[in-house]
Amino acid sequence: MTISKIIGRCFGVCLIGLLVGCVQQRQAEAITRVANPVDMAGHWEIDFARSDNLQDQLSSIARRVQREAVRRARLSEEGRGFAGSPLPDQGDLVTLARLAEIITEPVLLEVIQSDARIRVKRDKSFALVCEYDGSGLSVTVDTLGIQRCGWDGDQLYFVIALEGGLDVTHRLSRSKEPDRLLLVTSVETNSTRFPMIVSQYFTPYDPDALGYRCERTLTRGKVCSTR
Repeated sequence: MTISKIIGRCFGVCLIGLLVGCVQQRQAEAITRVANPVDMAGHWEIDFARSDNLQDQLSSIARRVQREAVRRARLSEEGRGFAGSPLPDQGDLVTLARLAEIITEPVLLEVIQSDARIRVKRDKSFALVCEYDGSGLSVTVDTLGIQRCGWDGDQLYFVIALEGGLDVTHRLSRSKEPDRLLLVTSVETNSTRFPMIVSQYFTPYDPDALGYRCERTLTRGKVCSTR
């Protein structure tokens, strides 16, 4: 499937809130530590100053691809073979960045948490929901496929794979600094295999007192407006 077909399918899924799985078993087992849930409940607002810039992340991936291209060219000149999938072109990387922009667009979170269920409501997007029984892993199956979620140590994770070849992983944790949440999102497609990893920091806010909203885009940077 071409990247244009992937983005056509995935954009629609993202916008209607059905980014929940894939029948292909592309994801490795996500649990690496014993579950140790922590309290993340509350309202959270993104901290743009500390969060990653999408343009910077795109430039970083482009440099990695360029270094890999140089390495492969050198091996070829030396008559040595190498293993690896084809390198993504500029169009593939821009598409990856646009997908990451959509997926990481929410700037407000509301976390509702109990002993067996956590719901991460995201402004202008669908909620991330995980129900768990203490084992650290929950698997949800529907017509689109499989979503894995649970606790990896003190990190809440969601491992998502779409049928078109888009893999998304969210990891939510309490930051080492007080009163901050850290959301790390990894976005990868079959055409790139160079994941775009975006770290976003969130701080508490009063939903009744917030009179403005901001967003950060690839083309316009940070843009704020009043409600």
